[in-house]
Amino acid sequence: MRLASVDIGNDAVKAFLGGAGEENKLYIPNVLAKLENRSIVEMEKNPLDAIHVEVNSSTLKGGIQKVAVGKLASKQNVNEELTPDTDKSESDQAMIMLLTTLALDAVKNFSSDKEDKDEVIKAKYLLSTGLPMDETKRGLNKDFRKKIRDGQHKVTFLDTPVYQGITVEISFENVLVNTEGFAAYIELSEKYQDIVGKTVLINDIGGLSTDSAIITKDAQVDNEFSDGIKKGVAGALDNIIKKVYNEHRYTIKSRRDLVEIITSQNAEEKNTIYVAGQSTIIKDIVDEELSTLASEEYKLMKSIWRNVPDIRKAYNIGGGSAVLKDYLIEINNKDAKFPFEFPKVEDSIWMIARAYFKILTLFCQKKGIEVPKVEKDEVAETAK
Repeated sequence: MRLASVDIGNDAVKAFLGGAGEENKLYIPNVLAKLENRSIVEMEKNPLDAIHVEVNSSTLKGGIQKVAVGKLASKQNVNEELTPDTDKSESDQAMIMLLTTLALDAVKNFSSDKEDKDEVIKAKYLLSTGLPMDETKRGLNKDFRKKIRDGQHKVTFLDTPVYQGITVEISFENVLVNTEGFAAYIELSEKYQDIVGKTVLINDIGGLSTDSAIITKDAQVDNEFSDGIKKGVAGALDNIIKKVYNEHRYTIKSRRDLVEIITSQNAEEKNTIYVAGQSTIIKDIVDEELSTLASEEYKLMKSIWRNVPDIRKAYNIGGGSAVLKDYLIEINNKDAKFPFEFPKVEDSIWMIARAYFKILTLFCQKKGIEVPKVEKDEVAETAK
């Protein structure tokens, strides 16, 4: 059995597999594309550059699916990213991303059944994952847990470098389904110890949803005013992609590619595309869409602050917060001047996956399950 924490983010899957160290991280852009066969001149060297799998799971409404995942999917002319009208708990794409992530880990850490004529790996996991606040409030976490834990899951690597032809059968010893907003608090309370004993707002801005979790001074979720909305940066990113194509006849292949353009640390590359080799600034299009979205996000936080006036500080996390940071700060400076905090981008991206692993190690400690050693004695820290 192997421990895994998987944050099925709207922009990417972030996972810690087998431990909570840097070497245990796995990051896969959340992009799929239907792909029966690949035309290959020369096979790529890194499996993550060309994930091509067949996923067979009793949880999939669409049946057996042959798909490109992550980087390979983003290169296809037609690809699929999650949409706001789909619950993560009901999404085939979310399940395919989860199972593919575990299969990629299993091929490196489980032995195949040598008696089988085909190479089949049987892998069992103790999984910690989660759902957005609004889905948890609707009670969807129980069904999500059950279908993962009790389902039959098989992933076969098709034209994937290194792993081609290997099949992984995945089963689960147990599945923990956490609430994304509260999980973030666990990580934040270690990095920002001054929030302990105070009421705080954790605003997790994702691609398709925003989780606004109010954590009271006694470290409890405020069930009345904590909430989530089906609004994130995905819609704005899609609009930018459409407008860039209409204006410049340039196709940005995926939201992930656009986010890299928007958040580039290189001043010459930020908000810049290259049309026929010539640099073209798209800042006006980006500003129009993101400033509008930032205003909506700000109104949400302002409403929450009005309902819970003893909130001491708002922590803006998630991939969406990195995209909207400059716009939110500008609006806030002209308005209420709320005490905002924006954790480092890397910390923000990995915060929930790391928290899931800490919750998992604490669960194992209580159940007497032997767990691998993790950095900074995280089990003891979590138990405090």
